[in-house]
Amino acid sequence: MQIFIILFYFLLISMIPTLFSGDVSLITNIVIIFSGTLIMVLCAGTYRTLLGKFLTIIVTILWALNLSVSFFFYQKHDIRFSSSIAETFINTNSSETVGMLSYNIGYVIFYIIAFAIYFLSIHKCAKYISRRTTLVSSVLLCGYLLAIPLYYTSLLKKTDSHFLIGEKYLLNTPFYNAGALVKIFYENRGIKKISSEVVSFNYDKKDVGTEIYVLVIGESLRRDHMSLYGYQYDTTPNLNNRKSQMLVFDNAYSPAPVTILSVPISLANIRFDQMQDKKHYADNIISLANDAGFKTYWLSNQGKTNKRTSVISAIANMANNKKWNEFVGYDEELFDYFTEAINDKTNQKKLIVLHTYGSHEPACNRFPEEQFKKFSGQEDDDCYDSSIAYTDKFLESLLRQLDNKPATLLYFSDHALQRLDADNNVHYHHGVNSPKKEAYEIPLFIWYSSTTSKPVFSEKNLREPYSTVNNYWLMSDWLGIQQRTSAACQSPLRSCYQAQSNIKVIDGNRALLSVKQLPSEKTAPQKSNKKPVHQTVTQVQ
Repeated sequence: MQIFIILFYFLLISMIPTLFSGDVSLITNIVIIFSGTLIMVLCAGTYRTLLGKFLTIIVTILWALNLSVSFFFYQKHDIRFSSSIAETFINTNSSETVGMLSYNIGYVIFYIIAFAIYFLSIHKCAKYISRRTTLVSSVLLCGYLLAIPLYYTSLLKKTDSHFLIGEKYLLNTPFYNAGALVKIFYENRGIKKISSEVVSFNYDKKDVGTEIYVLVIGESLRRDHMSLYGYQYDTTPNLNNRKSQMLVFDNAYSPAPVTILSVPISLANIRFDQMQDKKHYADNIISLANDAGFKTYWLSNQGKTNKRTSVISAIANMANNKKWNEFVGYDEELFDYFTEAINDKTNQKKLIVLHTYGSHEPACNRFPEEQFKKFSGQEDDDCYDSSIAYTDKFLESLLRQLDNKPATLLYFSDHALQRLDADNNVHYHHGVNSPKKEAYEIPLFIWYSSTTSKPVFSEKNLREPYSTVNNYWLMSDWLGIQQRTSAACQSPLRSCYQAQSNIKVIDGNRALLSVKQLPSEKTAPQKSNKKPVHQTVTQVQ
């Protein structure tokens, strides 16, 4: 009778991870519970040995970590851990990780409690687990290990199939979050090929007298919170004053709701169905500009990541000159790098890319505290709107350096944010899972100095829906690089451009969606008791 009580107790403990497993099938949850119970029995049965104690500690660390990570993302962001989040974590530097832990001490305590419960459960029950019970659990676990590759036999034919089988093993255990990490390691194998891939370009160069091209990649900015786009609060007064010098795209959409996916797609000549093959990212706006004789610069406030694990870094490293802030700070810290690039003596045209941190959550951390402004009086909204006002000042500082120079600046945000959480409370977050339409609605505009002429094209294109999936073609024409291919008609600056009636996007798990079918957020203002706070925390990028 005692053994049945222990097994039932282990069963209950093994059910806890399924509370945060997400929208998986009932069968998967049952398998997670079953495998989790067998693992606990095996640990308890071997606990009396030194190897068993070591096994128990390792399993406990992984079990508590999986549970804590799932709890964190559900509680903090109302999303489940995904491959996109896993990729962000792989490319997060140690200082950001320490900052995340120091400002989320409650989740560290949660981890310690989860660790203690799991470990003590095995420790206390070990003496009641017989060798026979241990043997039975071992046999059943071996059966599970054999069943997975038999069930997924098609995966065995693929290159490096051990990654894919490993992912399936983990997804059906209490360590299912590790499956997302394994998936990313598998998909990122080809990143190293990006820099060595040979791309054959075919274009004509059109010189309109512009010498300096500045591309600013924004972060997490919703266009409906910019007064440039009609927002009721004056968040972008400087851009408003320069509107006559700009081409403003009214209906631009990001291809994905997270940086790690959206930026590479927005810079490269790639379709959604080509994303698995990383070599396609080799044909990007940096490699194109290099081929056309531009001197290229990449200035980033997003922190330096490994070019072998990040497509963004692989593209950035193609630039002739690269600068990263070692620690993510305010975007104004890029000013010195920018001034150096502007004043760099060269006979070549320049493409200067600034990758900013914009309005990344938590928004109140994106600008100096004294620049916080009250707009609506709703704390979370005021933090977000203040970050946009700060971006407006940042862009104005860049434009003042470009005034009276043969220069142009193109700005787009990598993605937007959702404003409301599942309970309709104001909480700005990435739309990784089950995204709303607002998570993709971004600003896009091109500014021209007084010494540079705007292109002649149908301004109707500015009002049509446009996806930054086609940015490669837009930016190619913007740079005066006229590509000889019918695909170049995807640029709104071309007379042959045909607007897309049905914009396609992907969510944080790479599922293909239609913008028309995405639900929209409720627009009624929501009150929050949270006060604006400046803090350091690693978020989904």
